[in-house]
This record gives sequence, C-alpha cells and structure tokens, in this order.
Amino acid sequence: MPFKRDLGAYREQLEKDGYVLLKDILSDSFMASLQAFLERSKSGQVAEYGQWRIGGKKHQFLYDFPDQMIAERFRQELAGLTGLNENGFTISERHLKQYEDDAPDYPAPHKDRGASKFSIGLPIFLGPETSVCMFPTLDRAPNENERAVFMTPQDHPGLEGIYNSPDAMPLHEEMGDMIVFLGSAIYHERIRPRGTSVLYIKVNDEGFDPLGENIYKPARELEPA
Repeated sequence: MPFKRDLGAYREQLEKDGYVLLKDILSDSFMASLQAFLERSKSGQVAEYGQWRIGGKKHQFLYDFPDQMIAERFRQELAGLTGLNENGFTISERHLKQYEDDAPDYPAPHKDRGASKFSIGLPIFLGPETSVCMFPTLDRAPNENERAVFMTPQDHPGLEGIYNSPDAMPLHEEMGDMIVFLGSAIYHERIRPRGTSVLYIKVNDEGFDPLGENIYKPARELEPA
C-alpha cells in the first residue's frame, strides 16, 4: 500500500490551512517503487515528456503507478483527505520532475493551472537546502486558466524580496513525506531546487483532464455487477 497511515485523519487540517505536510507517510515499498521509476527515467528507459520540458529548469517524465491496486488505493486515500468525490476523481497531471543543476534558486512563485484543484508532491530525491515554499496568506482566488500564473513585479511590488517576507512559508519536507495543497489557489514554488526529483500528481473531481493523463474510470464503473 502507498501510505503508512489513514490520510483522512488530516482532512480537517487541510480544510483549515489549504495545505498539509504529511511527515513520514509514504510506505517503504511505495518509496522504493518511486526511486526505481526515477532510476529508469535517468537511464533512458522512460521517455522524457518533451513538449512540457522547461528549459533551464527541469526535465519531466510521465509517471505510471506500479500497479492498479496502488493506483486505486491512492485514489481512495486522497479522496478521503481532500474531500474530492471519489467517483469523479481525476488526475490532470502526473509528472516526475527532475530539476537541472542550473535551475534558478528563487523563481517567481506561481499558482498551478485551473485543473489542479489539489497538487500532491512526493519527493524522491532532495538536493541540499531545497524546500517547497508556500504563500498561504496571499491572494487565494483560484486560477481558472489553462496554464499556471506567476507573480509579477507589477502585481507584487517588491517581488525580489518575497522569499524573505513574512508571507513565505518554507515547509522543509524530507524523504518519505508528502505535501498536499490547493495548487490552483495558493502561490507556491520550490526554492534551491538543483538536483531535486519530485513526483507531482494534480487532481480535481470535475473531470478536467487538459493533458489527457487521467487513468481513472468513474468508481461506479469499477463496482461488480
């Protein structure tokens, strides 16, 4: 199974804050499968997701769950945590991201595309001093666009000092942790990302699948007749 504990126990905290850092939550077997997928991607056994590569920042690979049982348990547990309707639970992205050595230390924070109601980060390898940084006290209006939106100096005067402001909240996640947050509503970014590899799975329950990456059929279709 992918998780060591019932994720539903953290639902109240996620609803209250809009994000949650789940410490030491990934099972050893699931963590091993993620690391094996990372090694396959590095050795060329998994094709790079070229059309979504961000030059000078990161490589991306389309992630596949190790088996259907793990995928279904993932859906059940994340629906229990997020409150998303399990029957309509939809993956809008499932990308392993590998940050390059020349990736910028402090990129402009962003909100994910509209289809990313919740974003789920599972670190597989963490570079030195890297962290996801949240900005939960800033504008929380959901991004409804088909692409991510980034902070600009016009919208946020003093953007160059945003990571030193009281609004910045680095989470300092570790291996085995998982981060779940309102991806399209909360500004966030990974700081000092060089050499880091993270699986990001982004979900909604409205059937939004702009990249054609959803793997789930409605739960009612999986029930025996």
